[in-house]
Amino acid sequence: MKIKPLQLHSLRNNELFEFCRELIALVGATTPAALKIEPQWAAFTALYAQADEALKKVEGSTITADIAELDHRRDNLIRGLRDLVDAGLLHFDDATHQAARRVEQVLDTYRDVLRLGVVEQTSAVYNLLVELTGEGHSADCERLGLVPWIGELDRVNTAIEKAFAARNDEEAARTTLVLKEVRAALTDAYRALTERIDALALIEGGAVYGRFIGELNVIVARYKDLVAARRGRAAAEKARGEAEAAAAAGVDVETWRSMQRAARAAEDAARRVAAGAARAAVVERSDAGAVEVVAAGEPKR
Repeated sequence: MKIKPLQLHSLRNNELFEFCRELIALVGATTPAALKIEPQWAAFTALYAQADEALKKVEGSTITADIAELDHRRDNLIRGLRDLVDAGLLHFDDATHQAARRVEQVLDTYRDVLRLGVVEQTSAVYNLLVELTGEGHSADCERLGLVPWIGELDRVNTAIEKAFAARNDEEAARTTLVLKEVRAALTDAYRALTERIDALALIEGGAVYGRFIGELNVIVARYKDLVAARRGRAAAEKARGEAEAAAAAGVDVETWRSMQRAARAAEDAARRVAAGAARAAVVERSDAGAVEVVAAGEPKR
């Protein structure tokens, strides 16, 4: 039995640190001595501590008390929208009931929005608002009494976006870079750790390694499923965006994709032509300079 691979770089910061905490608890229960990984474990935990400190600085520099309060208010507004739609589903008036069903379908598309990080949630809420205020659902929202809630959600979401933009200062950028570097080192340390355990399990065997690897693989599988689910949502959002763009252009999706590829190819060709012209101009100026130097050095006759 081997440890299942997990690409740590595919995990978001909060996911990575939660995974590390679970790993630390698992190794602690077995003990590094029993696993014969003391040097590798010391290196891993030292880097984890550095990464944890860097993350705290990043969060401290970007998430102020004001943003946290706005985020809490936004979450309550989203929950309020859902409660109003749920009430509409129980409405005695059939037109109101049908309107609630249509809006419910939109909200279900964003059912995980409350689980997202603050920045990602801001983007998701923007997309949700676009759908709710569009021609297809604006009348339904008005019938259900959602318009004031949607307006307040838009105001709070915009306030969060502006607050984050104001906090993106140079110090935050430097701290984020440090976190990125420490994360890369932590990934290397995890790889060395798992390779050591796999090698010892193969050479020595035994119940200790079998039990540890089995329990770690359960944890790894859970985080791999998390990443796969997120990628699936991203792919679905991309497909929806392409479908909307294609419909706006009056073509099918495949034709729209071909148009986009052709446009990108034309842009690349134009950049190459411009770069070639710039290089040719430099060479021409260099050659002209060389001719002038030679001419200036010729003796008079």
